[in-house]
Amino acid sequence: MSAPIRHVVMMSGGIGSWATAKRVVDQYGPDEVVLLFADTKVEDPDLYRFLDDAAASLGARLVKIADGRTPWEVFRDRRIIGNSRIAPCSQYLKQIPCRKWLEEHTEPAVCTVYVGIDWTETHRLPAIVAAYQPWTALAPLCERPYLDKEDLLRNAEAVGLRPPRLYAQGFPHNNCGGACVRGGQAQWALLHETNPARFAEEERQEQALRAELGKDVAILRERIDGVTRPLPLVELRSRITGGATNRDDWGGCGCFTDPAQQDEGGEMPTQAVDSTDMWAGLATQDTPPQPLKPIWDDPIPLTGQRERPPFPAHVFPAWLGGFVTAVAQETQTPVDLAGSVALAVLATAAGGRSVVHVRGNWREPTNLYTVVALPPANRKSAVFALLTNPLYEAEKQLKTAMQPVIVEAELTARLAKESADKAAAKAASADGDKRDDMVATAVGLAQTADTLTVPAEPVLLADDSTPETVTSLMAEQGGRLSVMSAEGGIFDIIAGRYSGAPNMEVFLKGHAGDRLRVNRQTRREYIDAPALTIGLAVQPDVLRDIGKVKGFEGRGLLARFLYSLPVSTVGEREIITDPVPEQTATTYTARVIDLALSLAEWTDPAVIQLAPEADAALIDYQKRIEPQLKARGGKLGHISNWAGKLAGATARMAALLHLAEHGGNGYAHPVTEDTMRAAIELGDYYTAHALAVFDVMGADPVLSRARSVLEALRDNRWEDVSRRDLFTVLSRSEVPTVADLEPALALLEDHGYLRSYQPERTGKRGRPPAPRLQVHPHFRQSGR
Repeated sequence: MSAPIRHVVMMSGGIGSWATAKRVVDQYGPDEVVLLFADTKVEDPDLYRFLDDAAASLGARLVKIADGRTPWEVFRDRRIIGNSRIAPCSQYLKQIPCRKWLEEHTEPAVCTVYVGIDWTETHRLPAIVAAYQPWTALAPLCERPYLDKEDLLRNAEAVGLRPPRLYAQGFPHNNCGGACVRGGQAQWALLHETNPARFAEEERQEQALRAELGKDVAILRERIDGVTRPLPLVELRSRITGGATNRDDWGGCGCFTDPAQQDEGGEMPTQAVDSTDMWAGLATQDTPPQPLKPIWDDPIPLTGQRERPPFPAHVFPAWLGGFVTAVAQETQTPVDLAGSVALAVLATAAGGRSVVHVRGNWREPTNLYTVVALPPANRKSAVFALLTNPLYEAEKQLKTAMQPVIVEAELTARLAKESADKAAAKAASADGDKRDDMVATAVGLAQTADTLTVPAEPVLLADDSTPETVTSLMAEQGGRLSVMSAEGGIFDIIAGRYSGAPNMEVFLKGHAGDRLRVNRQTRREYIDAPALTIGLAVQPDVLRDIGKVKGFEGRGLLARFLYSLPVSTVGEREIITDPVPEQTATTYTARVIDLALSLAEWTDPAVIQLAPEADAALIDYQKRIEPQLKARGGKLGHISNWAGKLAGATARMAALLHLAEHGGNGYAHPVTEDTMRAAIELGDYYTAHALAVFDVMGADPVLSRARSVLEALRDNRWEDVSRRDLFTVLSRSEVPTVADLEPALALLEDHGYLRSYQPERTGKRGRPPAPRLQVHPHFRQSGR
């Protein structure tokens, strides 16, 4: 079986797609890259030459596909003339064939798609990423080094690659032979000058379809004195001859990067356009001109927009999933609360007594840190009590079983010390030759007494304890402990409520299993493999506060928690509810106690293995996650510290689900593929919630920069501003370059605070003016 395709570059035949492909090939090698080209059948002949030369230069495989129709054949089939607003040729000749090829030849979990937009177009990237889902879509030219088109053309020539001839002729792109229907008057005038035969053919096709449709429609349109009307190519030709065209109107092209609108299922639509008349509803020359004012909807707040899926309780074994669901029903709380606490309960029972062997030298302990955030009055304490009661019962049974051992050890130690003390006293008073022998006997007895230890009373759970207390308890309990609380006081303690300075050492190493030093009054000890579990339910404000604590993020404490931010049910709860069924509760209690007791005596942890199929599923998941960690363009780039631990957390959850299914002898069976996929579903759940939580904490730099931009706009009360002027008033430490500003501007535009527009050109030569920004009038007036 051939290796899966991992990197696909969407090749339009332009210089940008070549530069994109070069960066991908330079990073991953030519054997890992496929160059995908969808042929419209109307390209400039030199484009095909450039494609072949580019593929040979890069050493990557070039795949050419085609719908088989030309743009005009698509227009006839769809009963519409393509234009800058609706271009079905892009959809049917480029996007749909490419998506079909991707579906037939790649796996979204392991394949990344690359598009050729550059750093000046980063505002388009979010829509592109959404349109290509479930594939990961990246735009390498949006990353450093930032190069313009002239730089790219020079780079191509530097490696012996002759650029497409349309660029030398003055066209801004190399699509459709210079006859792209998204282009403006300037593009079509240039086509008339450089290739009059092609212009004449496009004009003939347009006139024929206009007659066939019986509509006054055209590729181009113009607006004069507030009136918008079609501008057929036949009329444009007469204006070109008379020198009366708009040479500043270039339009644009984006077959791969301007996604088609999708239906609810995420598929590209195939239904016909509702109206074949592009200009239906617009003013005509018979309509009196009306003064036009921009229409603004209320802006969308920059918070709370993340989708947060419900907890997938169905991934649990039946005995656990049934109890979690029943608790949520009885208490009228989100199932997320009981579900996350249940994972912490499993980790309390198994943590420190079992590890999962992933592959090679990679092992993960089975302890977890979970935190659920819900407002007050959500019955967090009641849910905690129902879920943790079996742990307290298990702890009680462990204490009962250990009590005789403790009594015997205490007596043995006391007798040994008394014998050593008596021997020491006799040795002190002995004379002559007997003294040396008696001293030797006393030393031996003292050494024996010192080696005798009294085992600590078993403890599974601790409340909000100080770092020092947690460390001491873990040392006494053989390295394992669990902190379970329906409050968030532990965060205050870690932050230094009592000591005045954060003390995170035990909480960092207790999660990772790194060796921890314990300083006692008389000696220094080490916990070789600490395993601390934390299960918390806090108020959302606590998350906002801990995001501001110095060191929590930098040292990685926040990255160790699995976060849940469910929607509160307060105000929608039923008053009379069914209690948890007795048999369901009895089974839950018995299974949790059995798991805790069966693993309690393990000193060397039980090793849980993965079946090959389970490991393969985890590998696919890692491959899906990895591209999302990129600092630029990666969905998880701004929380890469957290997401970088996601695969390990998923392996831990898989082991816990496995133990929940098989009990204490789970080490005798490997983790199955189904169990791993259940854990991956949990990983996806916690990823979605982590994105929302880190938004609350302010971890997303794009969101933070967007808020800074709003503050600058409010302070300066701008109605209209250039990117450069806006950039100059922002902090360089927060926004180092104009390119770093673009994603924030795109976010604000998506939320309705800004509108980007292209100013009219004041002269006929030189580059067109840079796009500018309009500011929402209500925002300026109210300062919100």
